[in-house]
Amino acid sequence: MTYLEKIFDTNKVWTFICFYIVSFFEPVGPLVFWLFVFVLIDLVVGILASLKEGNYVTSCGLRKTSQKFFFYFLTIIRIESIDKYMVMWGGMSRIFCAILCGVEFYSILENFYRITGHRSFKILT
Repeated sequence: MTYLEKIFDTNKVWTFICFYIVSFFEPVGPLVFWLFVFVLIDLVVGILASLKEGNYVTSCGLRKTSQKFFFYFLTIIRIESIDKYMVMWGGMSRIFCAILCGVEFYSILENFYRITGHRSFKILT
């Protein structure tokens, strides 16, 4: 066993790295969960609206939804890191996630209008 192996136990180093990553993502976990729920609901309602209009559901459309969620996730992580290490304001990621959830909710209402054609969904959008 070398001197470096005695000082830096690889198991301890990997454990520290894993716990640091988990502790970094822990404050934004519920935010990402609720954003994922909104994106999933928008996906299901969008598929139903497309089927009602007679359009095909393609893998390209599903890929766009997965890319959208991935970029939403990266954006929230970037905002959280800016908030934590640069601005230190404490609420920027929550506000930004609420804005993204509002955008998804608006899209859900548009899809409900496409499905039902009811006037109340048109007024809300």
